Formats: sequence, C-alpha cells, structure tokens
Amino acid sequence: MGEFEGCKHGACELLLLDLDGTIADITMEPGDARVDADAVRALGGLLDCDPFGLVIVTGRSLADADRMLSPLRLPILASHGAETRVPVSFVPRNLPRIDSVRDSIQSVAAHFPGVLVEWKPFSVAVHVRAVPHFFLPLQAALGAFERDHPAYRIQAGRMVFEVVPASVSKARAVGWLLQTDEYRARCAVYVGDDSADDAAMAVVELSGGRALRVAGEHFARSQAQFDGAYAVRAWLAEIEEMRRADPSGHEAHRVDGSDVRVLK
Repeated sequence: MGEFEGCKHGACELLLLDLDGTIADITMEPGDARVDADAVRALGGLLDCDPFGLVIVTGRSLADADRMLSPLRLPILASHGAETRVPVSFVPRNLPRIDSVRDSIQSVAAHFPGVLVEWKPFSVAVHVRAVPHFFLPLQAALGAFERDHPAYRIQAGRMVFEVVPASVSKARAVGWLLQTDEYRARCAVYVGDDSADDAAMAVVELSGGRALRVAGEHFARSQAQFDGAYAVRAWLAEIEEMRRADPSGHEAHRVDGSDVRVLK
C-alpha cells in the first residue's frame, strides 16, 4: 500500500481506532459489547511490533474500555479525551462533575420511556436504539439542556446522545496527541464510524493523515471503506500478520488505507 501524500518517506503509521461500531459490534445494551479474542490478539500483536503505533480513541470510560479489551492495557484516549493513558503527559483539568447535572438529565430521560441512561465518570450517554422514534424529540430536549448548561455539549452518535464537558472532544484530544514529540512525525490513520470520529478525522486529514470510515447510521456505504466492524477486525488481523512476519516496515506492508475497500 502506498504512503500518505505529504508524509516523509519511511515515516511510521499511527493507527487511531474507535471502539464501538469500529472494532466491536454495536449491541442493544452497551455493557454487552465485547472485542473478540482474535481482535484482541491482533491489537496486542500490533502494539508489540510498535509501542507508539496504536491508540484507541473512544467515548467509553477508561475502565470500561479496559474491560472490553482485557487482558490488554492499550494506549487510549477514553471518555472523549477526558481520560488518557498514552506515553505522553496529558491530564484535562477543571472538568465539571457529571453528578452536578444528574437530576437534570434524569428529568429529561424520564419523558422518553425506554431510553437507556449510561453514566460515566465525566459524561452520560442516553441511548435510543431500543426506541428509535424518540431520536429527534430527545435531540431537541437535550438541545434545551445544552443551552441551560453551557459547561456541557451534546455529542450525537449512532442512536445515542452523550452529554460531555464542553472542553472535551475526540477531535481536540487527537489534535493534542498529534502535536506531541512522540507522535507528530507519524502518519495517522483514523478508523471510526460516527460523528465524534468524523470531527477527529478532519483533524487527522489536516495533519496529512487519512480517515477510513465504517458504514452504519452515520456513514453511508458509498462513503465507507468498511462494511462493518467485522471488516475492520479482519483488516487489523491482516496487518498484524504482515508486521509480525516482517517487522522491518517494508513499503508493501504500509497501511495508509488508500486501496482499502472491504464491502460486501
């Protein structure tokens, strides 16, 4: 596969991977989501080949992402960047406490029977997958909440809305990461499936990297390089197998994604 345009010859890739809908299949109950054993092995192998070549970028909490990826403890930007575990120093400061708006969020959710409210350390996700007819009215209600609580913003996802600190986003966290000494020389490849990923992809593309999209409620199949999370998992396994066979990083084993098209 070819290199990124604008990247220096021989530059290493940095895989930035969303979790739900990208590596793991989306489930009705968020607590049921898992990353299968083969994908865990592939991710572990990729990290062994290059400790700075892989970072998970997720709205999940750090603890929940670790549960899904167990026994791995991967470099990660979790909770949309509010929690981090990467080989560089970064700790978001002065984030509002999500408990301070718990009653307000519960009051909104109470008007929409069947929505699932998932509390996280710095945010809350309100899932409408079981009651999709509530998507637009819930969006309007949360928009009113956002106007009344400027310390927070509403992040739409695939049949979910997240209430997150206004200063936190995947795009901002990825932008910070790509400016650090450890990562700025790398060619980033971001793989994701929803609107939070879309914004982070724009940051990656501005840095000279590449975005690979997973088809679903957000990205149409005509826009996407992958038909679903299963295709991403197969792609990662193929990359890991090539790198383990020849860790020297020969040109034929590069993963810029320029010729990826894994659709049924």
